[in-house]
Amino acid sequence: MIFEDIDKLKCRLDSLRPIHPEIMEIIDKKFKIDWTYNSNAIEGSSLSLQETSFFLQYGLTSKGKPLKDYLEAQNHAEAIDWLRDIIKEKKPITEGLIKELHALLFKGIDYIWVGPPDIRVKKKISPGKYKTEPNYVITLEGEIHYYCEPIRVPEEMEKLVKMINNSLYHPVELSARAHYKLVAIHPFDDGNGRVARLLMNLILMKYGYVPVVIKQENREDYYKALMKADAGEMDDFIQLVAAEERNSLRLILEIIEKHMEKRGQI
Repeated sequence: MIFEDIDKLKCRLDSLRPIHPEIMEIIDKKFKIDWTYNSNAIEGSSLSLQETSFFLQYGLTSKGKPLKDYLEAQNHAEAIDWLRDIIKEKKPITEGLIKELHALLFKGIDYIWVGPPDIRVKKKISPGKYKTEPNYVITLEGEIHYYCEPIRVPEEMEKLVKMINNSLYHPVELSARAHYKLVAIHPFDDGNGRVARLLMNLILMKYGYVPVVIKQENREDYYKALMKADAGEMDDFIQLVAAEERNSLRLILEIIEKHMEKRGQI
């Protein structure tokens, strides 16, 4: 049922194309700021939505905030721009492209901090390269969840790319499954969640849908849905992504229709 709602909204949006450049600029700016803020905040960035907005629009920074957080915001915004170029140039989704996305996210960042807050240590990272050591996460229940072994990463990533390029799933379901699969593999030392959300939206955009923004305030529901997917129950995560796609379509339609109303076109 939710896919029917989404496709009706998409048809409405398609009927309004081509969208006026002024409206597209408003939509693109809003999504770039919201997407960058929320995706980085989920991963622990200290920047607020307002700080992210001021920095991306005017280059303004706040005292006391880590340079790394600003680099991550800048890199993420550039990654979004690159996704739009990929769509225009009709580039296929490949392992190489996914690695390039990771490299772009970590441009100028040489290391990450790992471990508990009181005994954190620096760990060198290799942007655009698969991990060489095992990685894991502490779940919401306090259990250790291990990801794919490094030796199996190339094989699993090859399977992921084949699934994306030979799918019979609805594009929204495909985007959710691709996101989950990349996170389940966890092919990189860091940034897997951000790469997964970029990949998810790249798939949506390639099929003419609009980007999904997983909001920081829904972080717990997002992680719970991913954990259920780990147990083989994908439905909650697919529904979460679908609900956000519907929200994005509604938001864009509202912006367009308000603008048209001001111009007396409705």
